[in-house]
Amino acid sequence: MKLNNDSTINKFLNYLQSEKKSAVSIKNYKSDIGHFLAWTILKLKTFGSFAESVTEIIPFINNSFFLEYKNYLVKNNSKVKTINRRLSTLRAFSRFLYSEQITDQDYMQGIQNTGIGIPSSTQAKSEDIVDRFRESLEKQENASPNTVKNYVSDVRSFLAWVEQKGDLPNGV
Repeated sequence: MKLNNDSTINKFLNYLQSEKKSAVSIKNYKSDIGHFLAWTILKLKTFGSFAESVTEIIPFINNSFFLEYKNYLVKNNSKVKTINRRLSTLRAFSRFLYSEQITDQDYMQGIQNTGIGIPSSTQAKSEDIVDRFRESLEKQENASPNTVKNYVSDVRSFLAWVEQKGDLPNGV
């Protein structure tokens, strides 16, 4: 699906510009909508339905569908900040669809960031360690972006495994 060719997405992005959102915010909105739509298209394919535009997706989305997406993000260990930003984007998009009478209701109403949970102090410390490790690789080791991504992924997996086992050393 090409987001630039979807008239509904273009209307939404123009709406954001009229609301004086920054270029960075609009870029994030577009990315978040793209992620949701890609997930939606794959999800619909599992049902045997094929959609390639927002207009074709509209009949399938409802409150439960958005909740399922939220659960998908949580289960796939997306960062809490990323989940919250994506949900915020979807709330704005859902309000836009409703205000433009593209949908008959605001399906994101009632879906809040709460319930995802605030990271525990252990999770926060682990994320801080990962962030410092990433910065070290990028600056001091001059590692390639793919190497950084792979190492960070490995460290996150290891820390998640250690946390699950309950064997994190004191101070971490």
